[in-house]
Parts: sequence; C-alpha cells; structure tokens
Amino acid sequence: MHKIDRIRPVPGGGAIVLIEDERRAAAMARIPSLSVLIAIARVLNARRALASRYGGKGEVRYAAAATPPPPLLEAITRAGASVSDASGERVTMPASPAGLAAVIDASFAELAHHVRTNSLSSDMGAALRAAEAARRKAPLDREANPAGYWTAVFELTALAGELSRAKGGRWIETAELPMPFAVRFPGGEFAAPAKLAQRIVEGGDPLESMATEVEPLSSPQDS
Repeated sequence: MHKIDRIRPVPGGGAIVLIEDERRAAAMARIPSLSVLIAIARVLNARRALASRYGGKGEVRYAAAATPPPPLLEAITRAGASVSDASGERVTMPASPAGLAAVIDASFAELAHHVRTNSLSSDMGAALRAAEAARRKAPLDREANPAGYWTAVFELTALAGELSRAKGGRWIETAELPMPFAVRFPGGEFAAPAKLAQRIVEGGDPLESMATEVEPLSSPQDS
C-alpha cells in the first residue's frame, strides 16, 4: 500500500509519481469499498512522497490496466491523482481534488458490513472478535502476501471503526499516519486503530483487542 511504483523526474524539477494497478475491472469491482480505501491511501501516500522529495512539484498518476469502475475513479481523482493508461503516459481522467471524509467514512462502513455479513456474525462486535481470532490463528506476512495482509488489516480496522460510531466517531483522512485514516470524535479527539490491526494480522500479543482502539485520544499520533 505504501509502495511507490515509479517516479519520473521531469525537466525543470519535480516528478510524476506513478501508482500502478494491474487488475482487471472485475477485480477492481469485487469489493468496491476496499478498492476505494486502498486507492485513496496509495494516492495520499504518493502525494506525501511528492511533497517530501520534490516540494510538491509534479503530479501523481494512477496507471490503471483497465478503466476503474465509477466509485473507484471518483475516489482516485478526488484524492488528487490523475488516471492514466497502464504506461502512465496518457492521462484519461485529470485529478479533481475534493473533500474525502464522506467517501472514506462511507467506504469503511460498507467494508465493515461486508465483513460482518460474510462472517454470519450477529453484530459488529462479534464480527470483530471472529476476525481477530482468525488472524491470530493464521498470521499473514506483509512481504509474502501483501494483498491478503492489507485486506485483513483494512477489514479489522473497518470493524473497529464501526464500534466508535456509538460515541460519534467518523472516519477522516490524515497526513500524520502511514495508513492515512483516523476516526474523529465530536470533541476533536481521534483514534487510529490500524496500527493494532497490523500487529494482530502479524500474530501479535493475544491480549490486545481492537475493541480498545476506538477510545478517543488527543491526536492521531497518540494511537
């Protein structure tokens, strides 16, 4: 998810940062909410790299092997990337930066409900406990199985986020975290459950629970 596939310096300074998506359209649309969240994260992290390495001079392009479905296309362009052909040479849809919070919040909710339904769980808490137990029994390696790893991380994170809604929690983007999402509460506090989700997916401390990661904190970095 954090990988920058290609960087092309341009004359006069700056660069074109390329994010590659080799999937077919059907694969992009299999779990739309997951595709949207991962794409937004990749674009935001690419923009962060462009800012740190080139002072923000240049652009981010999402080089897609197939035309992304409409929800994914909108998410990519709203996050600040142009969509191009697989080579990264021909732009097919220019970037159209806009607010992301509503898209992120709705996508996390959709993903959580998808996971709960597939697990046949009675509620989000039960789905979260089942997902945690499954991951502890079968940890995933980020390098050996990046697709499975990040899918599991996003699923746990989405389920935990749904537990925060009873306290008014809503998902937003943030530049302060490697996975650039956090839950914001009405009082301005934050929670960032993705860090613990990664530890659980990797087979971490069995006493840790995602249910504890939706408590309000003073800033995303505190989590």
